[in-house]
Amino acid sequence: MNIELTIEKLVFGGDGLGFVDGKAYFIEGALPGEKVLARITNDKKNYGKARLIKVLSPSPERLTPPCPYVQSCGGCQYQHIRYTDELRWKELQVRESFAQTIRIDPALIQPIRQGPREYHYRQSITLHRTAKNNQKPSPLAFIGRDNRSFVFIQNCLLAGESLQSVFKELHTLGKYETKRVFKIAENGAIVSSEEDKLYRIRLADELFWAHSKGFFQNNLEVTQQVVEELQNIVEMVKPSRFIDLYSGVGTFAALAGSQAQEIFCFEESIYAVECLKRNLKERQLPGAIFKGRVEQTFPNFWLGNQKEGSLVLLDPPRLGITYDLASFFAKADKMKNIIYLACDLQILIRDLKIILSKGRYQIKTIVPFDMFPRTKHLEVLAWLEQI
Repeated sequence: MNIELTIEKLVFGGDGLGFVDGKAYFIEGALPGEKVLARITNDKKNYGKARLIKVLSPSPERLTPPCPYVQSCGGCQYQHIRYTDELRWKELQVRESFAQTIRIDPALIQPIRQGPREYHYRQSITLHRTAKNNQKPSPLAFIGRDNRSFVFIQNCLLAGESLQSVFKELHTLGKYETKRVFKIAENGAIVSSEEDKLYRIRLADELFWAHSKGFFQNNLEVTQQVVEELQNIVEMVKPSRFIDLYSGVGTFAALAGSQAQEIFCFEESIYAVECLKRNLKERQLPGAIFKGRVEQTFPNFWLGNQKEGSLVLLDPPRLGITYDLASFFAKADKMKNIIYLACDLQILIRDLKIILSKGRYQIKTIVPFDMFPRTKHLEVLAWLEQI
């Protein structure tokens, strides 16, 4: 069934929202103010989803996407809109999400921070095996918009320039490899998850050790902005202890925690821990490292080492923290400041609702960062202070 409707707004995730007879419909690729023709693909009782067929009246914000693969790839949700408008809508989505779930003074939500580049900012990409025979050299591909098909490309506009050669090469994957991650090292060389090696990566004026199979932030310019925000908070709080949970290779501990008398890092990944040791040692920082799952190691540590003047940084994977860990923070004593850095807005709000549930904390500030331009994703920093 086809419907005609006018789009009222962009919701979190990039879909356009419109109404037909009072029922909400979400249309991917439609922009606010546009009248569109769409075909219903999923009709629920209270809402529906529809596929854009034709824009009957285009928005002045609409652009022709520069990427020829944008319709099949699905990795970018905002190439059809001007970047300034993308930023405006993302900030509005953050504000509306908090207004609907955690009511705070709107003045506590800062304007969205952006980096210097909307394209070619990614320091790593993940490509997937397409050949049934792993031992035969073959091209790798992105997973398509439908989550089933493969998209073979010659150039990705989000990937750093050094990564462009990867798309044109044939690759032989190992017996158990289903995908391979490619990353840019400090000297522009490419390292991949096929290897088991340490490499150097530069963030601002600092060199860090990272691992070919491990994680490092993708957008270095925006990561530097996050570092500066953390440094500002640390300067204001002046903590005696900087506790870095999900610390990775220690980027934030090294750059923002160095003013504290003590640094405690908690990390599970075996690939990150070796780099973490090296990065702290090179800077002669007084750091103690706890290996293992944060959900297990940190509560045990805190119950035996509660101390005033501690600042806790949470930078978990996309799935956020567990309910039990969030509940532990909600009831913890002497934990004056918590900074939660999240790459999924809805997960952040879910976890904050639990942490705030006992009334022990108040939100000091919310800072959105456009870590992933032209996509629906963004990074959000929340600073909580114990009342």
